Amino acid sequence: MKAAVSTACFYPKPTEDALYDLCLAGISTVEIFINAPSECKPVFVNDLAAMLRRFGVTCQSVHPWTAPNEGFMLFSNYSRRCKDYLEEAKQVFAAMQTLSAKYYVLHGAFAGSGIPPEIYCERFRMLAETAKPFGVTVTQENVVKFESQSLRFLREFCRILGDDAKLTFDTKQAVRSGMDISEAVRTVGSHIVHVHLSDHGELGDCLRIGKGRFAVAPFLKSLREQGFDGAVTLELYRSAFSDASELTEDYHRIGRLIARAEQG
Repeated sequence: MKAAVSTACFYPKPTEDALYDLCLAGISTVEIFINAPSECKPVFVNDLAAMLRRFGVTCQSVHPWTAPNEGFMLFSNYSRRCKDYLEEAKQVFAAMQTLSAKYYVLHGAFAGSGIPPEIYCERFRMLAETAKPFGVTVTQENVVKFESQSLRFLREFCRILGDDAKLTFDTKQAVRSGMDISEAVRTVGSHIVHVHLSDHGELGDCLRIGKGRFAVAPFLKSLREQGFDGAVTLELYRSAFSDASELTEDYHRIGRLIARAEQG
């Protein structure tokens, strides 16, 4: 396991500036949140890749701007929209290939969409197959107000797709949807390949590490026991921290918690 930080923490700061701030802060592994279609253009992506190389930083994952449209396009009952989405997604996958990013984070269809699980998984598989030639793995994130907010949905998703089911697990989204985090790790943990981490407690559901009551080390230990060996990525809202130095503190804190979890 390794600690990471998402550029999403700085939103709405421009993506390139957010990445530069993380690089300057000494973060060695990042997730890049691409906020607009133009940020997939080769000139823009090449500049991001050059920045990563300059600072010796690894981009583990990319979270695209497409969440509001995924249900309408990819999971629609209008097949042409699905095909168009798959073609458009290739631009993101090509950008990820340039950035050497492995994991693509998908929100999916909104809750109550009515799409049968079998069709949902078929569409997910189509997206995953489209990503493969670019060296990209598509992951389903658990997100409140989306179908994936339900642990029952995630279990069915993993049952249908089997080894092809890959998950990004977000702790704050689990709290917001009332999902039992321990139960989620026990039941679908072997499919979790990427993590979005924040603390939670009486002061909120998206706090800096150590500012809430979440037992992070046991959570990481449980993930490790399920075979998880990916990036534990700090993802905060801008209101949750003051400046980049606090992200650096949390980044190193996550690193220490990972070491504790891996030591048993």
